Amino acid sequence: MAYNSTLPALGSLSKCETTGLADSHTSDGYFAFARIKGEVCLVQVSYATPASALTALDVKIFRHEFITIFRFLEAKSFHPADICIVEPIDERLTRYEEENETVFLARDLMDRMRKMTDPRRMVQHNRSPKFQRSRQR
Repeated sequence: MAYNSTLPALGSLSKCETTGLADSHTSDGYFAFARIKGEVCLVQVSYATPASALTALDVKIFRHEFITIFRFLEAKSFHPADICIVEPIDERLTRYEEENETVFLARDLMDRMRKMTDPRRMVQHNRSPKFQRSRQR
C-alpha cells in the first residue's frame, strides 16, 4: 500500500487526548503517529508545548518519501481538537538526522502505520453494530 505523500487540508477533528513519550536523542521533541484531517502522519511533537487540552500543540510534520524514510514537510501549531496523537514512538525505533531533516523508522513501525491507514480496517472500525443491523433489514 502506498502512502499519501502530501499533507491533507487541515480542519476540525474529534477531540483526542494527547500523550507523550520521551525521546533522548533529539532535543526538539518526541516522534509519534498523529491523525490530521483523517490522515495518519509522522510528527515530532515539541517538548516546549505544555500538555494541556487548551494549549496549541507545536509539531513538525514529516512526509513519507520511500519505504522507511520520512522528510520534513512543515512546522505547524494545532489546536488540540485538530490533531490526535495516535501512537507515540519509542526512540529506539527511529533514527533522526537533523542536518538533513530525515527520519528513518523501523520496519515494524511501518507495518503498524500500514495497518492504521488500511481503508478496509477504517471502514470496519467506523461501522457501528446499530448501522450493520439496519443494513441487514
